[in-house]
Amino acid sequence: MPDLKKFIRNRSAVSEVMGEVLLTTIAVLLVSFIAIFISTYDGATDIPHTQVKEWMDADANKIYLEHSGGEFLETDALEIAASINGERYVYNSSEIYANLGNKSSWQLGDIIEIDTGSAWERSITDEDEVKVFLIDKPSRQVIQFLTMSLGDAESSDWVTPQGTVTDTSTGGLATPFDVYENDGTYYTTYHPPATYSTNIYEEFVFGVHPSLWGIGPEDNVTNVNLTIVYRVNDNSCKNLKLRVWDQDPSNKWHDESLPEHNSFMSESKDLSAYINCTEDVANFKVRLLATANTNVTNKSLNVDYIVISVS
Repeated sequence: MPDLKKFIRNRSAVSEVMGEVLLTTIAVLLVSFIAIFISTYDGATDIPHTQVKEWMDADANKIYLEHSGGEFLETDALEIAASINGERYVYNSSEIYANLGNKSSWQLGDIIEIDTGSAWERSITDEDEVKVFLIDKPSRQVIQFLTMSLGDAESSDWVTPQGTVTDTSTGGLATPFDVYENDGTYYTTYHPPATYSTNIYEEFVFGVHPSLWGIGPEDNVTNVNLTIVYRVNDNSCKNLKLRVWDQDPSNKWHDESLPEHNSFMSESKDLSAYINCTEDVANFKVRLLATANTNVTNKSLNVDYIVISVS
């Protein structure tokens, strides 16, 4: 009986002990959950970071690519794609391997010398527009985008994105190579979310200096036009928007509506109301956003070609 009375007098401590046990159990469960999540997360695709110096010798029909810094590149995971005046050519992994003297990796100081005559039966001139894409084969992402020559651009020239092209949608894929030419063969893939989100988009950074069009720091920009060729897979998107970045003076996005097209079709937009100074042109970028039509499977939006002209 005395023991029972003692237990009753001290029973207030039981709830405190049980509370501590419960909190400790919850903490252990949370830590275990986080550990499982981290251990099973694959992470983002690891794209090699490499710097390449490029030049060409038109008289000899040669393109030179020198590894000048960053990670070594495994030749079996590398592909070189070139565009010469809009015509596409590919230098595959086995050709790169042989070019480097049967080396399995492209290392610092190594030079890849491509003879366009023997490799592609194509001669080049100093006036040709030559662009080269280093492609990571496992991910199909562009490691580096190189411009050999832009020639003498005029104010009427249309220019594709020279900067990054990215897609933040689940399973989305976009590179500068996909939108370089209106060919219906290479294109981006954007999967719109079920609900509208400004964080899920496809972005095209043009990264072109105004001097490309002969526009100086004090010159006026009065005519900026964008053309985009795209399609919507089986009416799978709605609320399709083109967002235009206005650097100066607004420092904000402007939205333009786009119609749905079930096959690749062209739409043009006059952006002069937003892009009207050299600062805007130098920082020009656009985003595509949409929401998914939940009644349709395999929802996607594809961009085949996107260009701007400035005067």
